[in-house]
Amino acid sequence: MSVTKVEYLERFIEAVDRVIAGRPGSISEDRWLVNYYDAEKLPIVSGYLDCDDERVRAETVLLLSDVHERAVLGKVREMRQKDSERVRLACIGYLSTIQRDDELIPQLFDVMDHSSGNEFMKAAARMASVAREEDVPHLRRIYGQVGGEMRSAVRVALDRVISRNPSLQPKRDLILSVPVYPNEGEFERFLDSSIEYLDVRYRNNVLPLEKVKLATFNNVARALAKMRTRLYNETDNLQFYGPDKTDRARELNSLIAWANADLSKKEVVGTERSRSHVCPRCGEMMVCYKGMWICPDCGTL
Repeated sequence: MSVTKVEYLERFIEAVDRVIAGRPGSISEDRWLVNYYDAEKLPIVSGYLDCDDERVRAETVLLLSDVHERAVLGKVREMRQKDSERVRLACIGYLSTIQRDDELIPQLFDVMDHSSGNEFMKAAARMASVAREEDVPHLRRIYGQVGGEMRSAVRVALDRVISRNPSLQPKRDLILSVPVYPNEGEFERFLDSSIEYLDVRYRNNVLPLEKVKLATFNNVARALAKMRTRLYNETDNLQFYGPDKTDRARELNSLIAWANADLSKKEVVGTERSRSHVCPRCGEMMVCYKGMWICPDCGTL
């Protein structure tokens, strides 16, 4: 269950009012505010780091510490140097939490890299609450190496990292897609067929058209999405392939961008909906399914 920004704002403002009225802990000890916090709520909360009331500032820092919110790290460091004693103490607590997380993450990765079963599951569950954006590549490597409930646990951790980092949201489907094991032969066949599809078939059959049928538009958009996902999932494998594979992967990436840009300019016939078919969130092509335009990359409607 999640709550809207309006619901969260109402609850948070009520807590702020109670703190100002002399009821300490109304923000920092409200588990509802902790449990329903996500990155979308940050603008609501972070503004109160500049509140005139030092009690509100201090409790806001403590709340952000409880939810392991790293986006305000620079701000809290500044407050640690310049704010009142009450706020500085809260900032020390926040900075200690972030430092403990930073020290814990390598230990959790060591467990997840070398253990299985209950030990792995406990580490993955803890990782879900502390992992950072820069930990996504390592988590994805583990994600591709395990299966069953262990893979599900890593998926939860990745999803939680995405929820804490809005910049990752456009790539959510890519990040949660399963990496593939290195297989140079299969990758070469994928490159051959994909480059041929775009550089020959698309160039000859679709590029000259100003209007395309809805079915053609959907087929090409889905093909581009699949190619993009496969390339993303082969990124770590390129080190095991010959150098020519890296060059050809770059070539395919360029072709995907070129075809995507061209397709977005075409008029789609066979639909009553007339608007841009480029996803407003991630910039990739949307497809039409049962009259609804959907982005296969990030799920935007």
